[in-house]
Amino acid sequence: MDVKEIDEKDYGEIIGLIKSEFPYVEFDEEKIRERIESSKIFLFKAIEGKKILGFVELELLEGSVARINGLTVKPEFRNNGVAKKLLDYSIKFLKEKKIARVLLLVKEKNAAAKKIYKEFGFGFIGMYHRELDSEVVEEMELDLAPEDKKDLSYVG
Repeated sequence: MDVKEIDEKDYGEIIGLIKSEFPYVEFDEEKIRERIESSKIFLFKAIEGKKILGFVELELLEGSVARINGLTVKPEFRNNGVAKKLLDYSIKFLKEKKIARVLLLVKEKNAAAKKIYKEFGFGFIGMYHRELDSEVVEEMELDLAPEDKKDLSYVG
């Protein structure tokens, strides 16, 4: 299994995943193209051969803060380490970008995702200010920088 940046030919499949896993998000090919071209958004796919197993979207925010906007694995490939591979790749990528703090949102009832995030060191920081997809959402964070190098400025 490899992790690579998504290509334009992947847009249709990624949009399908977004619509099935994050139905409250409006996405089309133009929106993906705009987001990638912004230089603040990065989309990566987990692949095996030519099959897309899942994807992750990362966003660079103010200061040295980033957010994982979405991470999902196709149902038939779950419980095979795909999410962990995407998360590991994402953290290494963000460290290279000198990111000190990573934020993410996760549905309160998504125990499997929260378990993986906790394994990687993410901690609960509070309840998100609104529901997503009619579900209660938690916010989690991971500090990446050494204690003496942290710039946690964040304007959200």
